[in-house]
Amino acid sequence: MPAGWRWESFGGVQVGVPGDWGWDDKGLRLDAWCIKPGNHPPAVVRPGDGVPLIGCGVGVKGPPPGFLIKNTGWTVGFDRTDKGDGSSQEADRTTVRRDGVEVIIQAPKQMRDRIAATIHRVKVDDAGCPTSHRISAGPDLRPSPPTDVATLRDVTSISVCKYPLPDGLSTRPSAPRLLSSLRLDGAAAADEIRRIAAAPAGGGLDTPANCAPEVAHGDQIIVLLARSATRTAEVTMRYAGCVQNGFDDGTTVRRLTKAGVVPLVTGPNRVYGGFSGQPEKNDMLLPPH
Repeated sequence: MPAGWRWESFGGVQVGVPGDWGWDDKGLRLDAWCIKPGNHPPAVVRPGDGVPLIGCGVGVKGPPPGFLIKNTGWTVGFDRTDKGDGSSQEADRTTVRRDGVEVIIQAPKQMRDRIAATIHRVKVDDAGCPTSHRISAGPDLRPSPPTDVATLRDVTSISVCKYPLPDGLSTRPSAPRLLSSLRLDGAAAADEIRRIAAAPAGGGLDTPANCAPEVAHGDQIIVLLARSATRTAEVTMRYAGCVQNGFDDGTTVRRLTKAGVVPLVTGPNRVYGGFSGQPEKNDMLLPPH
């Protein structure tokens, strides 16, 4: 991978991008581009909560306007696909398909080719997150073996892995594979474990009456793999549903505090929709810390 680039992963497929690229929502950036057209800063985009069907580019002759850099900016986008492995090119877009994952690259041709050359499958990504996790098939599962985070010492790193949860309704649920990831190292990792350990016990905020049982856990979850001098401990962070919300290390469920959540939902792990990914603005969702 070129110097100064970073890895981004989705669903077991990893791609290299320049290290100064940002992040955005795929629906707004590529699908509903006409809400805010323009040459936006380069970004990696993932599926969010969906966008209105506004018909961007309907009736326009020539290349689809959403395939043009002038409307979307330089973009690398991830999504699931039912099509087999392969690649295609149209206008400013190259699409590469690997193992059920679609990587959309919109940039000048030379940059598209450099990015496409980095695409490969992984079982564990660069952040240390496995492609799949048992939690995707059992949304109420707790970390095993349980480990009280307050007992961890000399924490060296945390892999912060976001996975999908089944919606309980689909007759053909999406493949339960990693959505995004980031990594905290050194002091940043140790500080995060201290913030979680300092959160008050009790979990929440839960609203079970607001959700049907089959969707009560929401559609995604973050799993932390915290490496310390003695072991690798697992902690789950539930935030997207109506039950079991909180930090859970298998022994205690703690409240979601702003201090604890903020480092986990930044960059590639940004959360779109009802939970904005900016906990400092979510006073109804997150109690004071």
